[in-house]
Amino acid sequence: MMMHWSETQAGLQRRFQALGQEIAGMGPRQDFDAARWHRLREAGLWELLGQREGHASAWWDFTAALEGLAQTVRCPALLLSAIAQAGMVRGLQRHGSEAQKDRYLPMLARGELCATGIAEPGTGTDVRSIASTLTPCPGGYRLNGSKYNIAHAPMAAFSLIVCRHADAPESVALVFLDQEAPGLVIGPGDRKLGNTDLPTGSLAFHDVFVPHAQVLGDARRGLRQLVDIISLGRAYYGLVAAHLVSPFLEDALQYARGRESFREPIVEHQYVQRRLTDIRIGMERSRWTALAAVSKLINEEPDALLACSVAKLVGSEDLIRSALDLVRLHGSRGYQEGPVALLMRDALGFASVGGTEEMHRKNIFNQMSRPAQAAASTRTPASGLVSTA
Repeated sequence: MMMHWSETQAGLQRRFQALGQEIAGMGPRQDFDAARWHRLREAGLWELLGQREGHASAWWDFTAALEGLAQTVRCPALLLSAIAQAGMVRGLQRHGSEAQKDRYLPMLARGELCATGIAEPGTGTDVRSIASTLTPCPGGYRLNGSKYNIAHAPMAAFSLIVCRHADAPESVALVFLDQEAPGLVIGPGDRKLGNTDLPTGSLAFHDVFVPHAQVLGDARRGLRQLVDIISLGRAYYGLVAAHLVSPFLEDALQYARGRESFREPIVEHQYVQRRLTDIRIGMERSRWTALAAVSKLINEEPDALLACSVAKLVGSEDLIRSALDLVRLHGSRGYQEGPVALLMRDALGFASVGGTEEMHRKNIFNQMSRPAQAAASTRTPASGLVSTA
């Protein structure tokens, strides 16, 4: 596990902290802001990943930069967009063909948005129950179905779509679709409680032709690849959640020192101190949990998937709790329209981004159960002894 940043990584963290401060000062945000987004590209964020190779050191460099950005940017949506792009880079590096890498990695390096379509209106993120279907045809496949609640869907240059293989209903396939693919219908943008500058929407597929070359990996073994791709995002959700509240905590400390109640600054009140310290405790807990998950994933440790779900759960729960504490600490001012109320709305989005609490607890339980299931499967019915075969 990375306990200390190298000199290079510490420099990256500081550089992206400064960039985050610059972006935070760019004024009000409502819709997706291309200027903010392209500042990340201009700062070299995507160059850090090495694009084609995906070495562990490159991912740690990216992680240091992402952490620095999260500490100052005050903009969850921008971080969620960056995480989505990073997940696609990882997917192409680990599972993409050379032709797919040649086509899509340069697009990502230029800052063109991508999307990953998983959830469906009737099934949510239950991948095994999806209805979108990939049917073999001469020269490739036909894709029919729909997806919703997809980050970047209204403006993505290309999308990775999760679907069911018609010839193997229990199998999951992943296919790339370009924005102009005939039969692809892009729905209007969603209207959300928070993170309004993260464009989300729906996609529908009406007999969309998918050449064999647009399938990511094995068309019947996409579930394992999907989990590998999205697990990175889960760990990073926890990491940015740990740091998003940082500038708001500094603001709260200043407010508590200057606000008087019962003839003394409220920072002297124990209940105020508890709120402030609980926020910091949550930040530390979420950060180290997330960094451990990133380490396990990069090193391909057996419990990496469990760790990534834990990181996402811990980070989102701590962020939401901290945002609520900030609203309470600021009293009526916190409830009024402003940065604290906006943080509260944006933080609530972490309850569902990357999967709901229920989904992650199910995943954690399944991962916990696997050693026992594996042990049981090796026992002989007659003796109950562990087989040595």
